[in-house]
Amino acid sequence: MNVETLKSIILVILIGFSLLLTVALWNFQPEYENLEKEEGLIEETTIGGEEQDVSSLVRPSQFVFHQSGDYYDFEDAEDIELTYSSMKNWTIRNFRSTESQDPPTGEEAMVEVIFPAEVPAQAIPDIFTFDDSEMEPPSGQFNRIFITLNTEGNNAELLFTSDQAGSTSFRASIGSSDAAELSNMMNDDDLLRENIMFDGDEEKRIFIPKERVELPEDQIDSTEIGLLPLTNELFGESPVVREHSSSTSDQRLTDYSNRLEVLGDGNRLEFTKLNSSSASGVQTALSSFDLLNNSMDFVNTHEGWTDTFHLTSLNPSTSMAQFHMYFNDLPLLESSDDLHKIEVEYDGEELARYMRPLRDFDTSFPPTGSTQELPSGESVASYLMESRQYNMNLIEDIQIGYTLEPQDAYEVYKLVPAWFVLENGSWKEISDVSPAEEGGVSNAMGSN
Repeated sequence: MNVETLKSIILVILIGFSLLLTVALWNFQPEYENLEKEEGLIEETTIGGEEQDVSSLVRPSQFVFHQSGDYYDFEDAEDIELTYSSMKNWTIRNFRSTESQDPPTGEEAMVEVIFPAEVPAQAIPDIFTFDDSEMEPPSGQFNRIFITLNTEGNNAELLFTSDQAGSTSFRASIGSSDAAELSNMMNDDDLLRENIMFDGDEEKRIFIPKERVELPEDQIDSTEIGLLPLTNELFGESPVVREHSSSTSDQRLTDYSNRLEVLGDGNRLEFTKLNSSSASGVQTALSSFDLLNNSMDFVNTHEGWTDTFHLTSLNPSTSMAQFHMYFNDLPLLESSDDLHKIEVEYDGEELARYMRPLRDFDTSFPPTGSTQELPSGESVASYLMESRQYNMNLIEDIQIGYTLEPQDAYEVYKLVPAWFVLENGSWKEISDVSPAEEGGVSNAMGSN
C-alpha cells in the first residue's frame, strides 16, 4: 500500500467521524433544560421570607403610663412587644362607638398605647379578642388606646381614638385579670423610666425619655435576595419583558406597561406601573382597611417579609402603605439606600408601585460589645425648640431608632442608635445635639 492510498483511507475515516459528531450534536439535548422544566424554576415567585397577618404587622410604638401627672414608658423596648402580645389575648367587652374624641383627664392611673400609623377600626377584630363573635367590624380609624384603670381593680375602660379631627371613637372594657397585668407593670419601677411631654403639647402628645439613653451598637450580616422570583411575580406571564440600559439604575426591566429597577448598588428594588388607570378616568380609591389588607396580601404572595416589619404609615389619600424594619424592637429610620422599609402603593385596586430591600438581614452576627449613649430627652426637646432648622408646627413625632450603615466587610451593616424627628412625613436624624447640652429643661418639659 503506497502513501497516497493510506492518506485517502485516513481522510475517509476522519470524514466519517466528523459526520457522526455532527449528527450527535444535532440530536443532543442537555439534561439541565429538562431539570428547569421539571422543577419549574422559571415560575418561582417566593423569596424565602414569611407570610404575616394584620395582628403581626400592626404594633404600637409606645406604652405611656400616666401616674398622678407624671409619665413613664418601658425602659426596654422588648417589653412593648411582650405587653402587646398579652393585650391581644384580652377579652374585650361592651364595644361601642362614642362621640367623645378627647383623652380622659384627671385620672390617677391611665395607660396610653400609641401606634405609629392610623389603624383601620375594621382591623380591631383581627387584632384583639372579643366576647361577641358576631360583632360587626366598625368603620373609622385609631392611633391611640387610652386605658383607664379602675381604682377598685374590678376592670378597665378602653377608648380607641385618633388625633385626626372628625374620626370616630370607640369605647370598650376589659375584665379585672387583664387590667391587673397593666396595673402590676405600672407599679414595677424596674420596668419603667420617666418621660416628658414634648413642649407640653396636649394635642400632639409626644412623649420622650427624660434622661439619657444607652443602647448597643450591633452589627448584622446580610444575604442577597434573588431577583428572578420577584421578576416572575411582578411581571406575571408577560411575554415581552426586556432589559434596558439606564444611567440611573443598576438594572432596568420593562414590558412597556411596567418597569422594574434595581437601585443602590443592587440593594433595592423599585417596581412602577407605567400606565395609570386614573389617566383614563377610572379611579377607585381604596379604604384604609383595604389598603392595609391588599398591601399585606401582595407581599405575602411572594413571602416578602424577609425580616421583622411593622406598619408605620397608612395613607388612603395617596394609596400608600409603609412598613419599617425593626431590630431589637426598635425601628430602622434611616439607611443610605432605603433598605430599611417596604412601600406598597396602589392605583385604584391595581399595584402602582412597590419598593423593597434586596437584602435579607441576619441578627446572629457576634455582638460588638460597644454601646452609645444618646442625649437626654430634655436636651433633645430644648434643642428642637431653639433650633432654626425645625418648624415646631411640622414636627409630628420624636423617636429613638437605628441608622443602618454599611461596613467595609462584605454584606455587613452596623446598627447605630440615634434620635429622630418626624417632620412633614419624613424621618430625619437629630445629629447636632450632644449629651452635654442639658439646658432649657423647664421649657422642654412644658406643663404637666
